[in-house]
Amino acid sequence: MPISEDAADVLIIGSGASGAAFAWRLSKVPGIRIVCLEQGDWVQPSYNPNADTDNEYLRLIAPPPSEGVNRFNDGYPYDYTQSVWQPGMYHGVGGGTVHYEGGLTRCHPSDFRVKTITGAADDWPISYWDLEPFYDLNDRMMGVSGLAGNPATPPRSAMPLPPAKIGRGPQIFIRGFEKLGWHWWISTRGIVTESYGEGRLPCDYRCSSCGLGCHRKAKASVDVVYWPEAVRNGVLVKTRSRVREITVNKDGLAEGALYYDEEGHLHEQKARLVVVACNGVGTPRLLLNSKSPQFPDGLANSSGLVGKNLMSHVIGYTVGLSEEVDSFDDGLRAGGVFTEQFYEHDPTRGFVNGYRLSAGYGSAGPLETAMGCPSVSMGLGNGRRPIWDMTPWGDRHHAAFKKYFRHTLGVMMSGDDLPEESNQVIIDPSLTDDSGIPAPKLVYQRGENGEKLLDHAAERAKELLDASGSTEIVSVSRGGGAIGHYLGTARMGDDPRTSVVDGWCRSHDVRNLFIIDGSVFVTSGTVAPTSTIGAIALRAGEYVADNARHLLEREGGVVGR
Repeated sequence: MPISEDAADVLIIGSGASGAAFAWRLSKVPGIRIVCLEQGDWVQPSYNPNADTDNEYLRLIAPPPSEGVNRFNDGYPYDYTQSVWQPGMYHGVGGGTVHYEGGLTRCHPSDFRVKTITGAADDWPISYWDLEPFYDLNDRMMGVSGLAGNPATPPRSAMPLPPAKIGRGPQIFIRGFEKLGWHWWISTRGIVTESYGEGRLPCDYRCSSCGLGCHRKAKASVDVVYWPEAVRNGVLVKTRSRVREITVNKDGLAEGALYYDEEGHLHEQKARLVVVACNGVGTPRLLLNSKSPQFPDGLANSSGLVGKNLMSHVIGYTVGLSEEVDSFDDGLRAGGVFTEQFYEHDPTRGFVNGYRLSAGYGSAGPLETAMGCPSVSMGLGNGRRPIWDMTPWGDRHHAAFKKYFRHTLGVMMSGDDLPEESNQVIIDPSLTDDSGIPAPKLVYQRGENGEKLLDHAAERAKELLDASGSTEIVSVSRGGGAIGHYLGTARMGDDPRTSVVDGWCRSHDVRNLFIIDGSVFVTSGTVAPTSTIGAIALRAGEYVADNARHLLEREGGVVGR
C-alpha cells in the first residue's frame, strides 16, 4: 500500500520552466496549498561548472548501457534507436533552464497562424497577442539582456537590460550582414548585465559557455528566478520524487499521483487539481503510463494524440575558418548576432515557413578540436558529437590543430519543424527506469520540408561566412534536432478530436487536469521555446488563480460545477 500524503489543493508535476512559473503565479493566491513533485534535486547555488574538472555533459549524462539508449542522473532512460535525434534533458529543480544557454526569444505572430498563412500544419487556438503580456512578465522576472526595437518582431513592452558583451566574432559577422544587406540584430539572452533581484550578480563574461548552472546567478534559470519566492509563499517542493502515474476516481477526475521517494517507497499525493509540467517527452510518458478503466489508452488521450506530433527544430551548423579572430575566449557566448531575414514564409523557396541564422559561435575547446569538433555549437542533438578528419592523428595533427583552434566561426541554422503524427513518443515495451516505471521511446525522422529548409539555410550560411571574410568552409552538418527542444506531444486546440488541451491548457477529457509545458505547442516556431513555455504557463496560472474557487470546489465529486 502506498504511503498517503496530506491532500493538496494543487499538485504540480515537474519544476522546470513551466512548473516554476505556474507555481510562482498561483502561490500569490492566499490559502491554496501547492505541492510540486520533482524527480531530481536542487543544484547548489555555489556550484561553478567552469571550475569543475568534470565535463558538464558527463555530469548530466551517464554512459548509455546499450546502443541507442540514454540514461540521465536522477532521471529516466529513453530509447532513440528509431530516432535521428537524441535530446538532452536535465532532471532537477529548474529543469532544462539549469543547462540551457539563456536563449529567451519570442515566437513571431505568424508562428501561431501557420495553417492560415501556408496551408500546412494547424493554427493555435491562441494568438501572439494573447501571450504578449505574459511574455513581458516572464522577461521582467527572468531578466533579459538585449537591444529593444527589432523591426522584425513586435515591440517588447518589457524593455530588456543592456546588451551583453559582443565578442570579436559577432562583430566580424555584422560586417558580413551589412555587405549582404541582410537584417541583423543583437541576440536577446536570459542573462543579467547589471545587479538584479534575488541577489543575482551581472555576468562577468569569464565563461566560454552558459552551460550548466551559473555561480553568479546571472543566467536566468527558474531555480534562481521563480522558485525562491514561490517557496517563501508556501509552495512545497518534494525532490527525489519519481511519479509513476496520475490516479483518477470513478468519475474520471484526477485524484493525485503515485510516486517513489529516494528510498524507493511508494507514496500517494492527493490533490484537487493536477498540473503536468514534465516537458514534451516526460509528459506523454506520464500520461500514457497513467492507464485506468476510464482511460485504457492513457490519461487525457481520447483524441489518440498524446505522444504524437513530436517536434524539435531542424538544426544545422556551417563552420568557416577565420584568420582574423582568436575566438575561443572572446566572450563569444555572452552575446551574438542573428538574422531573421529568412524567418517568414516565402512560397517561392519551395518549403514551408523559415529559419533563423545565429552567428558568432567560436572554436570548441582544445580537446574537442583535437577530436575533430570545429565549433562550440556542436552538441548532442544528433546523438553523438560529430567527428571529422580535419585534425587527423599522426604527423599532420599538430599543424591541423594550430590551423583550426581558436580560428573557426560558426553559423547555427534553426528552422521550423512541422508536426507529423509519425514523429512521436511511445512507451518502450521493455525499458524501464530504476524504479521500474516504463521508459519512453522516441520515433523521429526529419521530414522533406525540413531537409529543403536546411539546404536553403546552408547556402545562406556559406554566403554569410564568405561575406564575413572566411577563407574556408570547414564543415556543413545537420543535427537530428535541437537537444533541449521537445514540443507538440499534447497539443492545444478547440476541438477535442484533434487536440489534448484547450487554449487555457485544460484537458478536454479530465476537467481538473492541466498540461502547461512545451508539449502543448501546435507548431514549433523557429526560435528557442523557453520564453513561450514560460508565457503559456504564466497565462495558465493566471487563469487558475482567477478561477481558483470555481476550479477547486467539489460538489457531488465533480470539479467546476
